[in-house]
Amino acid sequence: MYIEIKEIGPEGLAISRSIGAFRLPLSGRDSIQVDTVHLSGELNKDADGISFAGRIETAAKLSCSRCLEEYSLSLELPFDLFYTTEPESAAAADNRIDDDLITRVHYDGVRIDLQALLSEQVYLGLPLKPLCRPDCLGLCPRCGTNLNEGDCACAEKRTEDPRLRVLKNLL
Repeated sequence: MYIEIKEIGPEGLAISRSIGAFRLPLSGRDSIQVDTVHLSGELNKDADGISFAGRIETAAKLSCSRCLEEYSLSLELPFDLFYTTEPESAAAADNRIDDDLITRVHYDGVRIDLQALLSEQVYLGLPLKPLCRPDCLGLCPRCGTNLNEGDCACAEKRTEDPRLRVLKNLL
C-alpha cells in the first residue's frame, strides 16, 4: 500500500485508512499477529521533503515472557517522520545518530510505502519484555506450572539449601 506523492497538494493531504491484519516476522521462525491497523495522519510537502505526522492504532498478539500465555496488547503509536529523497548523510555513514536522523526516512521520490511505515512503527511500539500483566508470576522453575493459575506441588516440597544456612543465621 502506497501514497503517491502527486496526491499531496499545496494544502497537504489528510489520510485515514484501515489496513487488514498481517504478520510481522521476528528473528528465526517467530512472528507476531497484528490486528487491523487504523492509520490517520497528515502529509505536507515542501522543498526539502515531506513531513508525515500521524497515529497508528492496532493490537498485537504477544506471548508473555514469564508464563508463555498468549495475550493481546493494544498499541496507540504517534509518529512524526520526515521523508526525503536525499541519500544518507555523512553522519549516518559514520554510524553517528542524532535526533534528525531518527525521524528522517529515505524514499524514492514517487511514493511512500505505508507497509514499511506500519511495520517499523509497530516494531518500535512493542515491549522488549512482553508481560501479560505487570504482576505475572510466571512458571514454576521445577514443574512448569503456570503460577498465575495457582500454586504447584513443588512449593510444599521445597527444602532449604544447606549452603545458605549460614546466611540465614546472619539475618
